[in-house]
Amino acid sequence: MHALNHTAESSALHIEIVDMLYANNRRSLLAAFIVMAALLLVQRQLIAPEILLIWSVLFVLAYGTRAFLTYQYAKDPLREAHTRQWLQWFRATSLFCGIAWGVAGILLFPETDTEHQAFLIFALVGVSGAGIVIYSVDTITSNLFTGGIVLFMIPRFVLHGTPVSLALAVLFIVYVFYVTVAGRSLASSLRDNIMLRIASNLDNKKVHQLAYYDFLTGLPNRRLLADRLNQSFARCARHKSYGAVISLDLNNFKGLNDSKGHQAGDELLQQVAARLSLSLRKRDTIARMGGDEFIAVLDELSTEKAEAVVAAHRAAENMMAVFSAPFELQECLYRTSPSIGICLFQGDRYDEEEVLRRADIAMYQAKKSDKLNSIQMYDESAHPAIEQRATLENELAFALQGNQLLLYYQIQVNEAQQPIGAEVLLRWQHPLLGMIPPDQFIPIAEETGDIVPIGHWVLTQACLQLKHWAASTHTASLKLSVNVSAKQFSQPDFVQQVTDIVHTIGCDARHLCLELTESLIVKNVDEVIGKINALKALGITFSLDDFGIGQSSLSVLRRLPLDELKIDRSFIKDIAHNNYDSFIVQTIINMGKNLSHSVIAEGVELQQQMTLLQNMGCHSFQGYLFSKPVPLAEFEDCLQSILMQRVPAIPVPLARVQQGA
Repeated sequence: MHALNHTAESSALHIEIVDMLYANNRRSLLAAFIVMAALLLVQRQLIAPEILLIWSVLFVLAYGTRAFLTYQYAKDPLREAHTRQWLQWFRATSLFCGIAWGVAGILLFPETDTEHQAFLIFALVGVSGAGIVIYSVDTITSNLFTGGIVLFMIPRFVLHGTPVSLALAVLFIVYVFYVTVAGRSLASSLRDNIMLRIASNLDNKKVHQLAYYDFLTGLPNRRLLADRLNQSFARCARHKSYGAVISLDLNNFKGLNDSKGHQAGDELLQQVAARLSLSLRKRDTIARMGGDEFIAVLDELSTEKAEAVVAAHRAAENMMAVFSAPFELQECLYRTSPSIGICLFQGDRYDEEEVLRRADIAMYQAKKSDKLNSIQMYDESAHPAIEQRATLENELAFALQGNQLLLYYQIQVNEAQQPIGAEVLLRWQHPLLGMIPPDQFIPIAEETGDIVPIGHWVLTQACLQLKHWAASTHTASLKLSVNVSAKQFSQPDFVQQVTDIVHTIGCDARHLCLELTESLIVKNVDEVIGKINALKALGITFSLDDFGIGQSSLSVLRRLPLDELKIDRSFIKDIAHNNYDSFIVQTIINMGKNLSHSVIAEGVELQQQMTLLQNMGCHSFQGYLFSKPVPLAEFEDCLQSILMQRVPAIPVPLARVQQGA
């Protein structure tokens, strides 16, 4: 970084020196022609007219070239990029001008008139001194100009002058030497001052860059975006036109960072930023909000809303198009796609935060869409549902620590309607929103990853309950079924986590049943089989949940070391009236027998359903016919009642475990 700063300062110093040389030259041109006119006027009586004419032509040619060069420099819009060439030309013309003055010492030298000799050397001394001071900022330019004068003038004064003119020549040399030394000191001070000013300017630019621009991509950051957006609000309000905010987020960016490293991720962001910058109009703003999120502000699209919508979609499609070509990352090609959300605004109807939030909501809708490369316009009608989901997503992160999660138990029975176990079901008792259904918060937990710590807690609580039930002979044989999410099961250390829980608590793992879904087992069959076998070695059993609605094939089922198939409730609901459902249920039961798996039907609500299932060969049941999911206290009261009916003379104490995070 220090080397980069030093290079920038040196380049800026070089540019400023050249600019100062040309700027000073504009003022010195007039002075040079005045001195020229004075010399011609004073020496005209002693010097032949043709000699005066020759020197005048030489002088005008030299300074005319200098004047033309100065004019061209002022016209060059890229002069800062051509600094080295302009400096070389200036040095060359400085030598030419110095030679013109030095030739004056030869051609305008009156051999017989000491007074006019003195005037000539006085004029050249003044020109030399002025040149040394004016050109002191560049030592080479100063030396070339002064050297041109001394080289041609001194020999004439030494060889053909009087003792007085010779003395004047010596004094001239001393004067030039002294002024040159003083000029170098002046030049050093001047350069130091320029460097301090340049460093200060660079620091100010650096502070501005850090304050308003993203350090990685060079795009405007959140602060500058807010300023540009508010300016756009004002313009749209003034002209009664529509603008738009586009929110763009890269799909699976975390996967790139995890697989290729953060350097590859940074390279991708830089290339995406460069492409997006070229996809928009010059008047529009593209900014990086952080991470892999980019925001575009489209200014004054149209006074008609329909036209503005079309224009905003066209801009979003242009942004989408930049992802059609692969990105070159660390000598490999990488393809990615974005999700894009659009929010229109008109004038000052919404503030900055609200417009950005709505664009972000639209982008979230695009990300959740089944369509790849989705572009979504903000939909006002979908706002309440999205708001609620965002609230749940935010609150869910604190539900476990806040002891808001509860476990409900739904009894499982055999043909005699005697309890054989229960399924553990998760509930969320929000302090303000009340009881939140699992179909609302569990998908959110899956997407955010909160399901992993939640699942760990559920398993722990289930094992604690099994440990407590083992203390009573009437409950020691009950099993607990626990749902395991795909994300939880796919954790590399899932087997170790379950093993640690079982060993730490000391429960009988043979009474713990883990329920898997079909969507989980078809993704990586070999890995699933390995984990199941490792946990079955502890005594844990496995059930395939919601069987019949997934995509598992018979060949996959034959390989899986399962213990139980669970018939989905959707087939049980109309089993008495729908021959198709009845046929599917019979097929599942037969398949379970052929694979040596037990079969349990969930969602049993009517005695007729249970009777039909028994006739088909199903011997285990779960559903509202027996009990709805209830808290632990109610479940054990129900269990107590059933057991008391079986053994009415003996009260049965049941141990309960206190739930807690």
